[in-house]
Amino acid sequence: MGAGLDLACMCDMRIASDKARFSETFVKLGLISGIGGAWFLPRVIGHSRAAEMAFSGRVIDAPAALRYGLVSEVVADDELLDRTHALAAEIAANSGLALRYTKRLLRLSERSELSSSLEATAALQTLAHLSDEHRESVERYLKAQRSAKRPA
Repeated sequence: MGAGLDLACMCDMRIASDKARFSETFVKLGLISGIGGAWFLPRVIGHSRAAEMAFSGRVIDAPAALRYGLVSEVVADDELLDRTHALAAEIAANSGLALRYTKRLLRLSERSELSSSLEATAALQTLAHLSDEHRESVERYLKAQRSAKRPA
């Protein structure tokens, strides 16, 4: 609630337990978000929904958070930790360099025109092509493809 929601909005991805509840409760206490909620929340769920949550202080449940785009997935409470670990492992299996560049481009795209984003993409793609991580990733991919085509 309140600051917890603000902190969640600072994350790139959010998975919620089916028991999760979310709210911007500050107005109920005669306060405002002091850690950037008014900046993060509209970027996550849009201005109208953010205004509704911030002005009302209403609590929403996990299915509503999914509909609002606040979370990308809702899982049973007892599956939350396993699901987040699985997603983290899936992400960690990728190139760290490519992940850093992708995050940089996603953030840049929030505040720039398409032409600027494409220029940054071209520059970072060139750097990625020249990296050892790219070469190693291609080798692993090709090896996996060859293994998948061999009869069992």
